[in-house]
Amino acid sequence: MKKGLVVFFFFSLFTCQDVIVEKEEVPFQIHYSSLSVCECYKSGMSVLTGLINTNNNSYKTLFLELRMNCLTKYGTQLFIPSSCNFPDSLQILQDSLHTLGIDING
Repeated sequence: MKKGLVVFFFFSLFTCQDVIVEKEEVPFQIHYSSLSVCECYKSGMSVLTGLINTNNNSYKTLFLELRMNCLTKYGTQLFIPSSCNFPDSLQILQDSLHTLGIDING
């Protein structure tokens, strides 16, 4: 019995190995809609966060397009805080981008 236990111990000692499992990276999901002030806010936050995370020029293009669509449709409503629109949060993200050296104006 002891032999079997010793053999099992050495067998398990030499056959066990560290297996590194790489975590699969989930692509960043962007919300993009300009159907309402709330959707504009949510989309703006999503696109700016994506830009901070990746510094990909396609996010700049999306943000410029979204900003034009939303400002054209809703104008000053975008600057009035509401239950679903927090203009200061968008400004904080824009300031963060500026600090990172990312220009979102062109």
